[in-house]
Amino acid sequence: RSTYEVIKTFYVDNQLDVQKMVMFTSDGASVMLGKSNGVAALLRAEVPHLTVQHCVAHREDLGIDGAWKNLTLMKDIELLLRTVYTTFSRSSVKKAEFEELCNVADHDAISFPPLNEVRWMSRYFAVKALSRNYMMLIDYFTKQVDEDNDPIAKHCLKKLKDPHVHVAVMVLNNVLAELAELCCVFQRSCITTLEAVQFAKAKISKLQLQYLAQKVNWSDEVVELLSKDQFVDVDTAAILRFIQRVCIHLQERFPEGEVEEW
Repeated sequence: RSTYEVIKTFYVDNQLDVQKMVMFTSDGASVMLGKSNGVAALLRAEVPHLTVQHCVAHREDLGIDGAWKNLTLMKDIELLLRTVYTTFSRSSVKKAEFEELCNVADHDAISFPPLNEVRWMSRYFAVKALSRNYMMLIDYFTKQVDEDNDPIAKHCLKKLKDPHVHVAVMVLNNVLAELAELCCVFQRSCITTLEAVQFAKAKISKLQLQYLAQKVNWSDEVVELLSKDQFVDVDTAAILRFIQRVCIHLQERFPEGEVEEW
């Protein structure tokens, strides 16, 4: 009850009428939105007209996290992301060697950020860095394997050279960029709740039309990859399954009847 008491105390101390409270928004934790003893339930018992909302940005986080889990391809990519990050974050020598390799090739190296379990956006930044540095990483780890027979470099090289992983990373970068854009929209100070829900539904529709319709509309970069001989047999079903799960989870987080209920 501590959060509830703090809210009540704030209203009393600032001489505000609690009956003028119109909306309560929070993350989806049971302590906040629990049906019986959650903060929202306690406030609603006192303010019957109160509208309770699960934060739209947090809903997006949970939707993407739910889609990511339990898919072998996503687990493989996540392990690759973590291994690449660890490789360069724990060794200034390796980081310097990679940057020197990029400089020689006249390539702008992007630093590899860590993955954060709480905020899905960290996955987007990590995937973005991986996709931008993809070919340079292949060159770097090839050199490491040739010179030192490094087992970690072997693992990374094997994954990076896997056509299925390569295509999946490029598609994933495009999809997460779309969802990152939605996250930025949610953070606008002027956006209303109704607008946020409509933006979410529009993004879901866009992903469905681009990737889940009868014809998949890949980005130019992915089309170019798929046209190469070594990518002819790539099965894109797994990455499409991830996109389908993203749409399903987001639809569950932004149900059709929500606006009418408000």
